[in-house]
Amino acid sequence: MDTDLISHEDERIQKMSMDRYRDYLERVGGVSYKNDVLQYVEKEDTPRSMTFQIKVMRDVGFKKIEILHKNSVFGSFGAIK
Repeated sequence: MDTDLISHEDERIQKMSMDRYRDYLERVGGVSYKNDVLQYVEKEDTPRSMTFQIKVMRDVGFKKIEILHKNSVFGSFGAIK
């Protein structure tokens, strides 16, 4: 099972989700916290869409893939080979 920061294939949904995530980060930690988190994501993470990640899992041989949860910029999914 994996929980991951994800992107969305549709740019409008991606923008809406990231706007909501930015607002959330600012509410819980302020502007500095939001900027720190987003800079870290920019430097250390490579969010991909859940659709992309599921395709990669199928391509490498996973047969049973389950989407467990998807909310805004986070997703949780798992697979059995």
